[in-house]
Amino acid sequence: MREVKKHDFTKPPRKGSVVLYPIAWMLSLPSMKFHKLRIEKTGMEGLKPPYLLLSNHMSFYDLKVMMRSIFPYRANYVAAIDAFALHNRFIMRGLGCIAKRKFLPMDLTLIRNMKHTLEKNKKICVLYPEARFSLDGKRSYIPQSVAKLCKMLKVPVVTLNMHGCYVANPQFSQKKYTHVPLTAEMKQIVTVQELESISVEELSERIVSNLQYDDYTYQLENNIRITDPERAKGLNSLLYQCPHCYTEHAMTASGTTLRCEHCGKAYEYTELGELRALDGETEFSHIPDWFDWQRENVRKEVAEGKYHFEDEVEVWTLPNARKFYRHGNGKIVHTVDGFKLTCSAYGKDVDEFWKGQDTYGCHIEYNFRGKADVIDISRADESYWLYPSKKDVITKISLAFEEIFKLRSKSDLLR
Repeated sequence: MREVKKHDFTKPPRKGSVVLYPIAWMLSLPSMKFHKLRIEKTGMEGLKPPYLLLSNHMSFYDLKVMMRSIFPYRANYVAAIDAFALHNRFIMRGLGCIAKRKFLPMDLTLIRNMKHTLEKNKKICVLYPEARFSLDGKRSYIPQSVAKLCKMLKVPVVTLNMHGCYVANPQFSQKKYTHVPLTAEMKQIVTVQELESISVEELSERIVSNLQYDDYTYQLENNIRITDPERAKGLNSLLYQCPHCYTEHAMTASGTTLRCEHCGKAYEYTELGELRALDGETEFSHIPDWFDWQRENVRKEVAEGKYHFEDEVEVWTLPNARKFYRHGNGKIVHTVDGFKLTCSAYGKDVDEFWKGQDTYGCHIEYNFRGKADVIDISRADESYWLYPSKKDVITKISLAFEEIFKLRSKSDLLR
């Protein structure tokens, strides 16, 4: 097979096209007006670029909210390399995006490009510290390295905390509910002067506290009703374990009902985003509570050394921002020691192993591009996109990555 060119991450980001930006603003305006977007700004009086904007991440609506929040300024955005391949690399570059592979440490090249944004382009630099869309509508892990980066960049730090974006476009179903009202708080949380004296620990706490959210609570408190008769579709991918009989990967979802095919226990997914048992006790009415219960069960498996998963996978790679490459089937084995992939790619045998302490997470997508659930795990020069053959397993794999890292690194991960 002809050698495939790898992505060049060293290219400095562009300022953002004076043609594309107004188009992007105009395209986001009707949607945000329809969603009745309200933005509350604190400590932003007189603040102009350059500054670092840290935003929470729930769905594609985030991008439109963010663009309305920073208007009329342009920005450079740290974006996953798959976004370049899926949404046209020329447009992404034209909008000032900075490519990065997910869940890899912040390397010197990325830091250099962010500094270029702030010092040369004099623009806002946007970073999504959760590194992925929220799976359950709550904040994901934000590593302490984000605070270290803030001190290194030496510019004001602003947070953008959005609400409603998950409810409007939940990851498990990928449906879009356009009547959901959106709100956001934009706040300068540290000035340049404060950066010199504030500790990494204190700054990290400040970042985390200002990016707290729970979109299911937001939905309930604001009486946002989702009346879609198929609103539960896909929920089995997220809530894969039955809290009644503890069976895994036997949940099904259709219409407004989530059901365990092993014991028959069924739950209604209400218009207000709650769960209600159709018969007997409702173990978890709040979806994030069910999700956290699954995490605790994975944590126990990991701590006891019992966690083990293996499967045959369909293997694709994304070496650059151009396209995905298909490579046939391979095998994955995931244990408390790490994640192993064996396959063939580009005509060569691949035997990759990520130690448990190498990465604090993996990227997953439900029904990716309408095909199937997928796991994305990367090296510096390659991303492997792996489609498991087993049903509804990627959520547990994602949780296991986090809990194994937590155990191996003795980290206070997922505060």
